[in-house]
Amino acid sequence: MREFVAVDVAGAADRQGSPGHLTLRFLGEVRAEQNDGIGLRLAAVARQTRPFRLRLEGVGAFPSVNRPRVVWIGVSTGREEVVRLAEKVRAALAAELPPEPAPFVPHVTWFRVRSVEDARAAAEALSGRRAAPAPREVAVGELLLKESVLGPGGARHRTIATFPLGEPAPPDRRG
Repeated sequence: MREFVAVDVAGAADRQGSPGHLTLRFLGEVRAEQNDGIGLRLAAVARQTRPFRLRLEGVGAFPSVNRPRVVWIGVSTGREEVVRLAEKVRAALAAELPPEPAPFVPHVTWFRVRSVEDARAAAEALSGRRAAPAPREVAVGELLLKESVLGPGGARHRTIATFPLGEPAPPDRRG
């Protein structure tokens, strides 16, 4: 399964109105038997992280504004917190997965550039001739382990597991 770790940014939607998420770590192909170990590590990170708020605003592009393939909405307030959370997730999963080659840039994908029309929309958004989505504040209260299924209409995402932030460890029931 193709998986990733994210936080929900409900209300931040792409051009098609899909619910938004902010990816903290793309995991790639994961065997089902790896999910237990991944889940334990993510639960530990979540327990050690306090809920926080972030503000989505500003526009950027990957790989660059001159050659955009992805147009994204950035993070202003809460940027340090989400970067710290992504670092914790990456460190916790380092033993399970190969390192991610690209540095983490907190963002929510607005749209992908797949056509001439998309390229025109990207140029307008990145130059400021097209209004970006209105800034919005989002409460971050959980980590999500998600599956990404690729199809002809793009990727479909399904939540596999949810890990509440700041949740205390369950009581030790050994005895």
